[in-house]
Amino acid sequence: MGIHDRDYYRERSGFFESWGRQKATVWLIAITCAVFFAQCITGDPARSPLVTHGAYEPRAVLEGEVWRLFTPMFLHAGLFHLFFNMLILYWTGTRMEEMYGRGEFLAFYLIAGIFAQCFYLLSWMAGIAPATPSIGASGAVVALMVLYAFHFPRQQVLLFFVIPMPIWLLVVLYVILDTLGAFGARGQGIAYFVHLGGVLFGVLYYLTGLNFGKLFGPISGTRNRKSERIRLRVVPASSRNADTPTPNGAVVESSNRPTDNESGKPKTAPDEQLEKRVDQLLAKVSELGQESLTPEEREILFRASEIYKKRRK
Repeated sequence: MGIHDRDYYRERSGFFESWGRQKATVWLIAITCAVFFAQCITGDPARSPLVTHGAYEPRAVLEGEVWRLFTPMFLHAGLFHLFFNMLILYWTGTRMEEMYGRGEFLAFYLIAGIFAQCFYLLSWMAGIAPATPSIGASGAVVALMVLYAFHFPRQQVLLFFVIPMPIWLLVVLYVILDTLGAFGARGQGIAYFVHLGGVLFGVLYYLTGLNFGKLFGPISGTRNRKSERIRLRVVPASSRNADTPTPNGAVVESSNRPTDNESGKPKTAPDEQLEKRVDQLLAKVSELGQESLTPEEREILFRASEIYKKRRK
């Protein structure tokens, strides 16, 4: 979790300001659900005017309606279609947003959706994909799931909410089934090539170490945090019993003194190195803002916070 996103760092604010501080994942879900509600107002959501003018349609794209490469990810054919996409988006998106930051995560999601539709378009132009119109966030959602699987391959998930398996295996099965479907071995009515485009984007993003913040310049959140000069550091519980503001206004996160075991042996060198590294990263956040952290640095802070949580128990 980003330092500036923690509860103790937030000032009391009104309803709208609080909503403005929500994660990008929550906003994406809220916007997508609002669009689906607008689809339902006209009757059958799959036949809504929004779908008529916003669904992916290859011939229309080539005629200049390029927005159809972007708008499909916010349109859905039915409630179950929406529910499963938003469920996976929330489950994977919240964790990836913590690691990559709001701006990078949002760029990843939107560009993944466009990339998946472009992959579908190119496959049609190559003569291997049908010209069937499509809607849904599946391309971007699948890309997120692939990225999550690269970072946490052993994470257990429930297939059909019943069968436990590591997420890497789920992704492999997903790719196999979509590949079979793309070449006619499964039922039609599903944009298999969009799914495969999302898989390809997730793989390329992870393996190339692509960072849109470095490519296009810093992608900031909703606030300019470079101006916030509050210093933070981690101190043991022997100094403080709770997360407490110091006299100079800085917020200090407390934790139990790290030990090798419950017998109270002093912390080891790796623990000291971890704490030193965390202090360096917190100083960087204070000086340059949360958006200055690399994905690897965000992961260090996230894992450190998990360790401190366990030590407080």
